[in-house]
Amino acid sequence: MTTVRTATSSSAPKAAVERRELDHDAFEAAVRPHWSNLIRRLILVLGDERAAEDVAQDAYLRAFRSWDRFDGPDVRAWLYTIALRLAFNERRRHRRWLAALRRIEPRSWAGPSDPDLWAALARLDARTRTALLLNAVDGYTQREIASMLAVPEGTVGSWLSRGRAALRADLGPDRDR
Repeated sequence: MTTVRTATSSSAPKAAVERRELDHDAFEAAVRPHWSNLIRRLILVLGDERAAEDVAQDAYLRAFRSWDRFDGPDVRAWLYTIALRLAFNERRRHRRWLAALRRIEPRSWAGPSDPDLWAALARLDARTRTALLLNAVDGYTQREIASMLAVPEGTVGSWLSRGRAALRADLGPDRDR
């Protein structure tokens, strides 16, 4: 009969095992509520649900690995910062790969609820769209978005202004509400 070693074997102090379990539980309780919203934001940035899920998993893994160093007030902003930076890196990698193959296939990430809105959002560049959605949908301030995306606050303000103007122009004042 073989014996399976557990984390509570005599080689690991019991207090250390309990501390890791508490850290894991605290991490899970703090980040679990943000999963579905994070996936939705990443789909908007990446244009692909599977890629968004992969990036979100990578973001959660990175966040878990550095959980012991997190001391900020907003877990969601911290998690979104990690995920969005990974998503932008993924988009760059993907574009380089497509350019190397000389095959660029536009993908639709639009939802069926309001095709005009989704089409207008799709015409915005990824960073403008991301800033606009973080502000309008998630309620982050320009300062918080600037911190998440590692850009000056004025740049975020410019993206928001440009994005709103583009949406107004695309959707027009006579659009049915």
